[in-house]
Amino acid sequence: MEKIKEVIEKRIQYIMILIVALAICLPLFQKGIATGHDGDFHIARTIGTIEQIQNFESPFVISRFSRNLGYAWNLFYPPATTILHVLLSFITGEYIVSMKIFIFLTIFLSGITLYKFVYDISKNRLAAVIASIVYMLVPYRILNTYIRLAIGEILSMVLIPIVFRGIYHILNGNIQKKYLFILGAIGLVLTHNISSMLCAILGLAYVAVNFRKLKDKQIFKTLCISAVIIVLAVLFFEVPLLEQKSAANYEVFRYGKMYSRESVPSHALSFNQLFIKNGQGADSNSMFFCLGIPLILGLLLLPFTYKKLPQKTKKQYKTFLIAGIIFSFMTTKYFPWKIMPDVLLMVQFPWRILIMVVFCFSIIAGINYAIVIELIKEKVKENKYITKKRVTNSIFILGSILAIVYSLSFTKGIEIKEIGTEHYKEEEIIDTKMEVSRYSSYLEYWPQKAVKNLKELIERGTEIKIIEGDLNIESQSKNGGQLEFEVKNTIEESKIELPYLYYKGYEINFTTINGESKLLETRESDKGLLETSIMKGMEGKIKVSYKMTMLHRVFVTISFITIVGYVGYEIIKYFYQKCKIDCDTK
Repeated sequence: MEKIKEVIEKRIQYIMILIVALAICLPLFQKGIATGHDGDFHIARTIGTIEQIQNFESPFVISRFSRNLGYAWNLFYPPATTILHVLLSFITGEYIVSMKIFIFLTIFLSGITLYKFVYDISKNRLAAVIASIVYMLVPYRILNTYIRLAIGEILSMVLIPIVFRGIYHILNGNIQKKYLFILGAIGLVLTHNISSMLCAILGLAYVAVNFRKLKDKQIFKTLCISAVIIVLAVLFFEVPLLEQKSAANYEVFRYGKMYSRESVPSHALSFNQLFIKNGQGADSNSMFFCLGIPLILGLLLLPFTYKKLPQKTKKQYKTFLIAGIIFSFMTTKYFPWKIMPDVLLMVQFPWRILIMVVFCFSIIAGINYAIVIELIKEKVKENKYITKKRVTNSIFILGSILAIVYSLSFTKGIEIKEIGTEHYKEEEIIDTKMEVSRYSSYLEYWPQKAVKNLKELIERGTEIKIIEGDLNIESQSKNGGQLEFEVKNTIEESKIELPYLYYKGYEINFTTINGESKLLETRESDKGLLETSIMKGMEGKIKVSYKMTMLHRVFVTISFITIVGYVGYEIIKYFYQKCKIDCDTK
């Protein structure tokens, strides 16, 4: 019993974080799930990816999607969330259950990672645990979890504190913990592009504030080497993405599809939206963007706490306070969005910057609350029934309960769908007006030519079409992503259009009647599909399937060697140091 009590006392902060995470996940214990704005897309993507794996086909293009024309979701969208959801789905055997587990883990682990970071910079466990609770309960998380189901952003909330914890340790000479920065940044880049960009902006500013520490050659060298490892590790995703961009014009890269100089400011917030749940302004009829009472109250304590800040914490405190204020301003219509460069306009919706606002301000709120509790604690006159510890615990527990109740109030009215796997096996319907589909999202990864011919392609089917020339096509069969057919009587050079959306990486293997094989040229047709030429007199069998390009294979190899090599190095180093310590103590 004493041992159990001792363990609980040592781990009480993690137990509290777990309790709060379970409390905010109460809507997940209902039958069904709130798929929100994006949930159907993410669940469908996972199911499609698993189908590709089970069929021993490339996971990069999901053959069943886009009316069996194949949709390259996994070539364009960062892979981390899908990999995690796929693994959880294999373990549980249930896609909906695995999504619920994924959501819970992101909330719980984000509490842990922020706790670790705030404790490192403040050396105050109370400040760290309060900051983590505020971070888990902010309304913006409720919005992303239950209204939008933006799985990339909720996973980013786990990784952002890890990145900054790693940078903090490097800048303070604790080079051993550079793995936090490296692995956190790799995970973030492979999770969500916009969150990565915003984190990079704050990260560069954070390093700039501490530029004097870069005079230490070891620190500068560690940051540079870490950056190189991060870049090499993510090349397997980034380079093939650029390769696809160079191969054809895709909707996602079309100016105006995802963002424009006019659309971004229209989604910027009014100041009142940061403070009032039902504040009037951008997108206010379907979403809320307030910081929430627990966070705002924590910030309002600043005049009473600033002078009480420990000297070692003050610089970190000011850095994140100023960053939070700047990021808050960037979410609003008063920020000059119309003159911003395209790289910043990629944010699409300025309110997305709230992910950095709540990260910065949760740190400030946690420290402020802890100082105020300590001030109250000092004024307590102890007796038989009232002790300083009981007062502290009472304030903490009561505050946590009120914060949980407040945050759960934002989940009222969410739509819970009682759906199963069969929901994602139904025939795909593409809304031609909205250009949206449960399986293919907003067609953002379609070639632009294909979108212009959308109505025709929906009805096209999976037949091969002769564009030019004269030849016979026989024995056509399409199984999943593989198409096989025979060509005969090629009287003249002919062009044929194959039933695939065009992506670089398709292989068209031609085998003559004599058994000789060669790869045919691939290109984009006038309608955004896969096209090739059949020379005069060519007769034989043709097999079409998606393979990685040579460039893709090269960078997968580079990234694999980098990740495995670095992780292996850290593991070996850890056990070597542990063995050395054990040997020295004997």
